[in-house]
Amino acid sequence: MRRNNVDRPEHMMILRPFDPWRSSLCTCPEKLSLNPYTGCVHGCLYCYASSYIRRFSDCRPKGGIDRLSQEIARLRGEELISLSSSSDPYPPMERELGITRSCISLIRRRGLKLQIVTKSDLVLRDVDLLSDMRAAVSMTITSLRLDSRLEPGAPSASLRLRAIRRLTDSGVPVAARIDPIIPGINDSEIDALVERVADAGASYVISSTYKARQDSWRRMSLEFPDVMQSLRPMYFEQGERIGGYRYLPSEIRHAILSRVREACHEHGIGFGSCREGFGSDASCDGSHLTEARRHRILR
Repeated sequence: MRRNNVDRPEHMMILRPFDPWRSSLCTCPEKLSLNPYTGCVHGCLYCYASSYIRRFSDCRPKGGIDRLSQEIARLRGEELISLSSSSDPYPPMERELGITRSCISLIRRRGLKLQIVTKSDLVLRDVDLLSDMRAAVSMTITSLRLDSRLEPGAPSASLRLRAIRRLTDSGVPVAARIDPIIPGINDSEIDALVERVADAGASYVISSTYKARQDSWRRMSLEFPDVMQSLRPMYFEQGERIGGYRYLPSEIRHAILSRVREACHEHGIGFGSCREGFGSDASCDGSHLTEARRHRILR
Protein backbone atom coordinates (compact mmCIF):
# COMPACT_ATOMS: atom_id res chain seq x y z
CA MET A 1 0.00 0.00 0.00
CA ARG A 2 1.30 3.46 -0.94
CA ARG A 3 2.56 5.56 1.96
CA ASN A 4 3.24 9.26 2.17
CA ASN A 5 5.36 11.90 3.83
CA VAL A 6 3.77 11.46 7.26
CA ASP A 7 4.44 7.70 7.23
CA ARG A 8 0.83 6.58 7.42
CA PRO A 9 -1.15 4.53 4.85
CA GLU A 10 -2.92 6.94 2.53
CA HIS A 11 -6.45 5.68 3.34
CA MET A 12 -5.90 6.69 6.99
CA MET A 13 -4.77 10.24 6.19
CA ILE A 14 -6.77 13.41 6.79
CA LEU A 15 -4.67 15.21 4.16
CA ARG A 16 -4.73 13.20 0.95
CA PRO A 17 -3.20 13.79 -2.48
CA PHE A 18 -5.75 15.43 -4.76
CA ASP A 19 -6.46 13.15 -7.70
CA PRO A 20 -9.97 13.78 -9.07
CA TRP A 21 -11.31 10.64 -10.73
CA ARG A 22 -7.76 9.71 -11.84
CA SER A 23 -8.78 11.52 -15.01
CA SER A 24 -6.41 11.69 -17.96
CA LEU A 25 -7.67 15.26 -18.50
CA CYS A 26 -6.82 16.52 -15.01
CA THR A 27 -4.24 19.33 -15.09
CA CYS A 28 -4.50 20.39 -11.45
CA PRO A 29 -1.23 21.24 -9.73
CA GLU A 30 -0.01 19.01 -6.94
CA LYS A 31 -2.05 19.68 -3.82
CA LEU A 32 -3.53 18.04 -0.77
CA SER A 33 -7.24 17.62 -0.19
CA LEU A 34 -8.83 18.25 3.22
CA ASN A 35 -12.49 17.51 3.95
CA PRO A 36 -13.59 18.49 7.49
CA TYR A 37 -17.03 17.03 6.75
CA THR A 38 -18.30 13.96 4.95
CA GLY A 39 -21.43 14.43 2.89
CA CYS A 40 -23.24 17.63 1.97
CA VAL A 41 -26.67 19.20 2.47
CA HIS A 42 -26.71 21.34 -0.67
CA GLY A 43 -28.52 18.67 -2.66
CA CYS A 44 -27.04 19.77 -5.99
CA LEU A 45 -28.68 17.80 -8.77
CA TYR A 46 -25.47 17.57 -10.79
CA CYS A 47 -23.28 16.49 -7.86
CA TYR A 48 -20.46 14.07 -8.68
CA ALA A 49 -19.41 13.16 -5.15
CA SER A 50 -22.78 11.53 -4.39
CA SER A 51 -21.80 8.72 -6.74
CA TYR A 52 -18.86 7.57 -4.60
CA ILE A 53 -19.64 8.70 -1.02
CA ARG A 54 -22.19 6.69 0.92
CA ARG A 55 -25.06 8.57 2.60
CA PHE A 56 -23.88 11.70 0.88
CA SER A 57 -26.91 13.80 1.85
CA ASP A 58 -26.19 13.01 5.52
CA CYS A 59 -23.55 15.62 6.37
CA ARG A 60 -21.41 14.74 9.40
CA PRO A 61 -18.00 15.72 10.80
CA LYS A 62 -15.17 13.67 9.36
CA GLY A 63 -13.59 11.22 11.74
CA GLY A 64 -9.96 11.65 12.69
CA ILE A 65 -9.80 15.38 12.03
CA ASP A 66 -7.96 15.70 15.36
CA ARG A 67 -4.89 14.24 13.61
CA LEU A 68 -4.63 17.25 11.30
CA SER A 69 -2.17 19.17 13.46
CA GLN A 70 0.23 16.22 13.45
CA GLU A 71 0.05 15.81 9.68
CA ILE A 72 0.49 19.53 9.03
CA ALA A 73 3.51 19.68 11.33
CA ARG A 74 5.33 17.19 9.11
CA LEU A 75 4.78 19.04 5.85
CA ARG A 76 7.58 20.98 4.16
CA GLY A 77 5.76 24.32 4.32
CA GLU A 78 5.12 25.02 0.62
CA GLU A 79 2.25 22.59 0.08
CA LEU A 80 -1.13 23.71 -1.25
CA ILE A 81 -4.21 22.48 0.60
CA SER A 82 -7.64 22.38 -1.04
CA LEU A 83 -10.56 22.72 1.37
CA SER A 84 -12.68 20.86 0.26
CA SER A 85 -12.77 18.59 -2.78
CA SER A 86 -15.78 16.32 -2.14
CA SER A 87 -17.92 18.21 0.39
CA ASP A 88 -18.55 21.85 1.22
CA PRO A 89 -16.38 23.02 4.13
CA TYR A 90 -19.19 25.32 5.28
CA PRO A 91 -22.32 23.25 5.97
CA PRO A 92 -24.87 24.84 8.35
CA MET A 93 -23.50 22.86 11.31
CA GLU A 94 -20.14 24.60 10.87
CA ARG A 95 -21.67 27.71 12.51
CA GLU A 96 -21.75 25.85 15.82
CA LEU A 97 -18.95 23.31 15.41
CA GLY A 98 -16.26 25.56 13.92
CA ILE A 99 -14.27 22.60 12.57
CA THR A 100 -13.37 24.33 9.32
CA ARG A 101 -12.27 27.46 11.16
CA SER A 102 -10.00 25.36 13.38
CA CYS A 103 -8.47 23.74 10.29
CA ILE A 104 -7.85 27.14 8.71
CA SER A 105 -6.16 28.35 11.89
CA LEU A 106 -3.79 25.37 11.84
CA ILE A 107 -2.97 25.91 8.17
CA ARG A 108 -2.39 29.62 8.75
CA ARG A 109 0.01 29.02 11.62
CA ARG A 110 2.05 26.68 9.43
CA GLY A 111 2.15 29.24 6.60
CA LEU A 112 0.71 26.86 4.01
CA LYS A 113 -1.21 27.88 0.90
CA LEU A 114 -4.96 27.35 1.15
CA GLN A 115 -7.64 27.11 -1.51
CA ILE A 116 -11.25 27.09 -0.26
CA VAL A 117 -13.96 25.73 -2.57
CA THR A 118 -17.49 26.49 -1.39
CA LYS A 119 -21.04 27.53 -2.22
CA SER A 120 -21.61 29.17 1.16
CA ASP A 121 -21.42 32.77 2.28
CA LEU A 122 -20.49 31.45 5.74
CA VAL A 123 -16.90 31.72 4.50
CA LEU A 124 -17.17 35.41 5.38
CA ARG A 125 -16.98 34.52 9.06
CA ASP A 126 -13.34 33.51 8.52
CA VAL A 127 -12.21 36.52 6.51
CA ASP A 128 -10.08 37.66 9.46
CA LEU A 129 -7.91 34.56 9.02
CA LEU A 130 -8.00 34.35 5.23
CA SER A 131 -6.98 37.96 4.66
CA ASP A 132 -3.74 37.35 6.57
CA MET A 133 -2.49 34.21 4.79
CA ARG A 134 -1.75 32.77 1.37
CA ALA A 135 -5.36 31.93 0.65
CA ALA A 136 -7.92 32.19 -2.13
CA VAL A 137 -11.60 31.30 -2.32
CA SER A 138 -13.35 29.58 -5.21
CA MET A 139 -17.06 30.38 -5.05
CA THR A 140 -19.37 28.26 -7.20
CA ILE A 141 -22.21 30.12 -8.94
CA THR A 142 -23.93 27.94 -11.51
CA SER A 143 -27.08 29.93 -12.26
CA LEU A 144 -28.75 33.23 -11.48
CA ARG A 145 -32.21 31.96 -12.44
CA LEU A 146 -32.23 28.29 -11.50
CA ASP A 147 -30.00 28.20 -8.43
CA SER A 148 -32.85 27.07 -6.14
CA ARG A 149 -33.68 24.18 -8.49
CA LEU A 150 -30.13 23.08 -9.29
CA GLU A 151 -28.78 23.58 -5.74
CA PRO A 152 -31.85 23.50 -3.46
CA GLY A 153 -29.98 23.37 -0.15
CA ALA A 154 -27.26 25.92 -0.94
CA PRO A 155 -27.27 29.67 -0.20
CA SER A 156 -28.76 31.74 -3.01
CA ALA A 157 -26.67 33.04 -5.89
CA SER A 158 -27.24 36.59 -4.64
CA LEU A 159 -25.72 35.73 -1.24
CA ARG A 160 -22.72 34.17 -2.97
CA LEU A 161 -22.20 37.24 -5.14
CA ARG A 162 -22.27 39.45 -2.05
CA ALA A 163 -19.73 37.12 -0.44
CA ILE A 164 -17.40 37.55 -3.44
CA ARG A 165 -17.60 41.32 -3.05
CA ARG A 166 -16.87 41.28 0.69
CA LEU A 167 -14.00 38.83 0.29
CA THR A 168 -12.30 40.85 -2.42
CA ASP A 169 -12.85 44.08 -0.50
CA SER A 170 -11.01 42.38 2.37
CA GLY A 171 -8.07 41.46 0.15
CA VAL A 172 -8.94 37.79 -0.33
CA PRO A 173 -8.57 36.77 -4.01
CA VAL A 174 -11.67 35.03 -5.40
CA ALA A 175 -12.23 32.77 -8.38
CA ALA A 176 -15.79 32.07 -9.49
CA ARG A 177 -16.62 28.52 -10.48
CA ILE A 178 -19.23 28.64 -13.24
CA ASP A 179 -19.40 24.90 -13.13
CA PRO A 180 -20.94 22.80 -14.48
CA ILE A 181 -22.44 24.27 -17.62
CA ILE A 182 -25.37 22.18 -18.86
CA PRO A 183 -26.69 22.82 -22.38
CA GLY A 184 -30.32 23.91 -22.38
CA ILE A 185 -30.27 24.70 -18.67
CA ASN A 186 -27.67 27.34 -17.78
CA ASP A 187 -25.62 27.85 -20.96
CA SER A 188 -27.81 30.84 -21.89
CA GLU A 189 -26.58 32.57 -18.73
CA ILE A 190 -22.85 32.45 -19.54
CA ASP A 191 -22.47 36.13 -20.40
CA ALA A 192 -24.61 37.28 -17.47
CA LEU A 193 -22.79 35.04 -14.99
CA VAL A 194 -19.35 36.22 -16.06
CA GLU A 195 -20.45 39.85 -15.92
CA ARG A 196 -21.95 39.49 -12.43
CA VAL A 197 -18.96 37.68 -10.90
CA ALA A 198 -16.54 40.15 -12.50
CA ASP A 199 -18.56 43.09 -11.17
CA ALA A 200 -18.50 41.45 -7.72
CA GLY A 201 -14.70 41.36 -7.81
CA ALA A 202 -13.77 37.85 -8.92
CA SER A 203 -10.45 37.90 -10.74
CA TYR A 204 -10.68 34.48 -12.36
CA VAL A 205 -13.36 32.10 -13.64
CA ILE A 206 -13.11 28.31 -13.66
CA SER A 207 -15.56 26.46 -15.84
CA SER A 208 -16.37 23.01 -17.15
CA THR A 209 -19.31 21.15 -18.65
CA TYR A 210 -21.57 18.66 -16.93
CA LYS A 211 -20.26 15.09 -16.80
CA ALA A 212 -22.99 12.50 -16.44
CA ARG A 213 -23.15 9.73 -13.87
CA GLN A 214 -26.17 7.50 -13.31
CA ASP A 215 -27.31 9.10 -10.05
CA SER A 216 -26.91 12.72 -11.14
CA TRP A 217 -28.50 12.00 -14.52
CA ARG A 218 -31.51 10.59 -12.72
CA ARG A 219 -31.87 13.65 -10.50
CA MET A 220 -31.45 16.03 -13.42
CA SER A 221 -34.00 14.09 -15.48
CA LEU A 222 -36.60 14.29 -12.74
CA GLU A 223 -36.24 18.07 -12.50
CA PHE A 224 -35.64 18.87 -16.20
CA PRO A 225 -37.15 15.90 -18.10
CA ASP A 226 -37.46 17.50 -21.54
CA VAL A 227 -33.96 19.02 -21.57
CA MET A 228 -32.27 15.87 -20.34
CA GLN A 229 -34.12 13.73 -22.86
CA SER A 230 -32.85 15.98 -25.64
CA LEU A 231 -29.30 15.73 -24.28
CA ARG A 232 -29.30 11.94 -24.02
CA PRO A 233 -28.01 11.26 -27.58
CA MET A 234 -25.20 13.79 -27.16
CA TYR A 235 -24.00 12.16 -23.93
CA PHE A 236 -24.67 8.47 -24.54
CA GLU A 237 -24.29 8.12 -28.32
CA GLN A 238 -22.17 10.97 -29.69
CA GLY A 239 -20.15 11.73 -26.55
CA GLU A 240 -17.33 9.81 -24.91
CA ARG A 241 -16.65 8.02 -21.66
CA ILE A 242 -13.66 9.31 -19.70
CA GLY A 243 -12.79 8.09 -16.23
CA GLY A 244 -16.23 6.65 -15.57
CA TYR A 245 -18.09 9.81 -16.65
CA ARG A 246 -20.06 10.54 -19.80
CA TYR A 247 -18.82 13.67 -21.59
CA LEU A 248 -20.42 15.77 -24.29
CA PRO A 249 -18.69 15.56 -27.69
CA SER A 250 -15.45 17.53 -27.54
CA GLU A 251 -16.52 20.03 -30.21
CA ILE A 252 -19.62 20.97 -28.20
CA ARG A 253 -17.67 21.22 -24.94
CA HIS A 254 -15.00 23.38 -26.47
CA ALA A 255 -17.55 25.66 -28.15
CA ILE A 256 -19.20 26.25 -24.76
CA LEU A 257 -15.89 26.91 -23.03
CA SER A 258 -14.80 29.25 -25.80
CA ARG A 259 -17.83 31.38 -25.00
CA VAL A 260 -16.86 31.48 -21.34
CA ARG A 261 -13.27 32.42 -22.13
CA GLU A 262 -14.34 35.19 -24.51
CA ALA A 263 -16.71 36.62 -21.92
CA CYS A 264 -13.98 36.55 -19.28
CA HIS A 265 -11.52 38.39 -21.48
CA GLU A 266 -14.16 40.97 -22.36
CA HIS A 267 -14.45 41.73 -18.66
CA GLY A 268 -10.69 41.71 -18.05
CA ILE A 269 -10.50 38.58 -15.91
CA GLY A 270 -8.72 35.27 -16.38
CA PHE A 271 -10.17 31.94 -17.44
CA GLY A 272 -9.44 28.35 -16.51
CA SER A 273 -11.05 25.06 -17.49
CA CYS A 274 -10.93 21.89 -15.46
CA ARG A 275 -10.81 18.31 -16.83
CA GLU A 276 -11.74 19.40 -20.34
CA GLY A 277 -8.52 19.29 -22.37
CA PHE A 278 -9.20 22.90 -23.32
CA GLY A 279 -6.48 24.99 -21.68
CA SER A 280 -6.34 27.79 -19.14
CA ASP A 281 -4.88 31.28 -18.84
CA ALA A 282 -3.16 30.30 -15.60
CA SER A 283 -4.08 27.38 -13.35
CA CYS A 284 -7.05 25.18 -14.23
CA ASP A 285 -8.39 25.44 -10.68
CA GLY A 286 -7.58 29.03 -9.70
CA SER A 287 -5.00 27.87 -7.14
CA HIS A 288 -2.45 30.37 -8.47
CA LEU A 289 -4.48 33.04 -6.67
CA THR A 290 -3.18 31.75 -3.34
CA GLU A 291 -0.01 33.69 -4.11
CA ALA A 292 -1.87 36.89 -4.99
CA ARG A 293 -1.71 39.91 -2.68
CA ARG A 294 -3.82 42.21 -4.82
CA HIS A 295 -7.58 42.43 -5.20
CA ARG A 296 -7.52 41.82 -8.95
CA ILE A 297 -5.17 39.42 -10.76
CA LEU A 298 -5.39 39.25 -14.52
CA ARG A 299 -4.61 35.71 -15.59
